[in-house]
Amino acid sequence: MMTKQEILSQIETLSDRDIKAVARTLNALSNMKENKYPFLGNFLGVVEEDSKCENVFVCSMPLGREVLNPYRIVYGGITATLADMAMGWMLEKRISGKDKFVTLDMNVNYHKAGTGKRLIAEARVINQAQDIWQMACDVRNDRHELVVTTTGTFLQLRRGKE
Repeated sequence: MMTKQEILSQIETLSDRDIKAVARTLNALSNMKENKYPFLGNFLGVVEEDSKCENVFVCSMPLGREVLNPYRIVYGGITATLADMAMGWMLEKRISGKDKFVTLDMNVNYHKAGTGKRLIAEARVINQAQDIWQMACDVRNDRHELVVTTTGTFLQLRRGKE
């Protein structure tokens, strides 16, 4: 592990482009303290959006070079991560403030390359049986083109009554 001094020395040698990536990392660490959202969500810039339907949870993330593969499209794993975050976030936010949810399985179907300036995820509940929740999520780009469809199964970890 690098020392603080070694890190500062490395920063001195970075290009302006690389400094932006470091700044994004530092912002994500700082935001974690305020919004209590995990590092990856903060690093990716995932934010909740207004939904036109109360049964649909919407969130989005900007597309920057940090999430693009060598073909200049979003890594498939990043798109899948956004869908997973959207489904889990919907459950934690809309279903129970104290309970937590973990992904048991997830199926991802890719339809179009992740391009544009932003990806928008729309999550919804398909079914619920005891502590098992079946979810679905569509991810579109800012041109409303369908990029990914996903389904996921989540386990509700009960944390006591509210």
